[in-house]
Amino acid sequence: MGPLAAFALAIFLALLLTPLGVRLAWVSGYLDHPEARKLHTAATPLLGGIVVFIAAVVGWLIVTRGAVLQNEVLCLLLGAIVALGIGLWDDRYGSTIGAKLAGQVAAAGLLLASGHVPDLGLPVWLDIAIALFCLVGLMNAVNFLDNMNGVIAGLSAIALAGFSWGSWERGAYGLASGQLALAGACAGFLRYNFPRARIFLGDAGSLFLGYSLGASAVLTWTGQPRGWGQMAPVLMVGYPLFDLIFVVVTRIREKRGVHVGGKDHTNHRLATLIGCQKRTVILVWVVGGALCASALVAQRLQQALPTLALSAFWVTLFLLAGIRLSSVPPASNGQFEKH
Repeated sequence: MGPLAAFALAIFLALLLTPLGVRLAWVSGYLDHPEARKLHTAATPLLGGIVVFIAAVVGWLIVTRGAVLQNEVLCLLLGAIVALGIGLWDDRYGSTIGAKLAGQVAAAGLLLASGHVPDLGLPVWLDIAIALFCLVGLMNAVNFLDNMNGVIAGLSAIALAGFSWGSWERGAYGLASGQLALAGACAGFLRYNFPRARIFLGDAGSLFLGYSLGASAVLTWTGQPRGWGQMAPVLMVGYPLFDLIFVVVTRIREKRGVHVGGKDHTNHRLATLIGCQKRTVILVWVVGGALCASALVAQRLQQALPTLALSAFWVTLFLLAGIRLSSVPPASNGQFEKH
């Protein structure tokens, strides 16, 4: 009952704390103002990330009675706090690409300092370098994809629930409780973020959730026997990775800046095809759920054939979707407003 209790308590805390976060954002000036590259047309509070963090951590610690606070968990929490902190600074004051990247590397480094470095069969320094690259890449993928009401909170809740299931199956009960608590906090936050948004996650929330998904992927990789099941964490975070690769490839092809925000992401183009932002977000959630189901099958079976078949299916599907979406023009100003 531990993980389920953490999930329920985190939902309750998120529902309770989010209206307070809205008021605090207005008082403190943590507001996202409209810009040409953004979908919303009115100033919107930006403290959703810290609300989700507090609801998840408090719910987790209450249910586990603090028993999970060991050295490696403290390293994980410190990394989460760093990711949250650099996002909060960026939301309020802005930051350079270099400073933001340095903070992301620091957060990922604290995670790896907990001793969970994926063993890729390479020299240790190269394992660490690849893990840092992937973690920072995932944080940015989630940050870039936070461009429609509910898309990141919903995807994160689904993926974290999948990670929690896998953690529970391999006996990591404290970790499963933490992951499900964070899933619950995201689910409770959706009450105020989808389909209409009274508050946004902000960079603080998207970077923190990107870090949390990356940490869950690393812990899943290192927490189970070597084998085909280690493809599971890659499948779990498949949609943000697909969107990141799509945006990078299309922008390089069109000779545009990769790091600049825009309305040319996969979900923007899906919304143009479907004609409805709400249905687009729900479709992205469904894809995220199907990816999680595929990952759990691969993790449970630990066999080559089903893992390769599932991986080939998703790679082919994303490749075909990318080709189709690349022919859809980016959303125009005023189209599918984020509000």
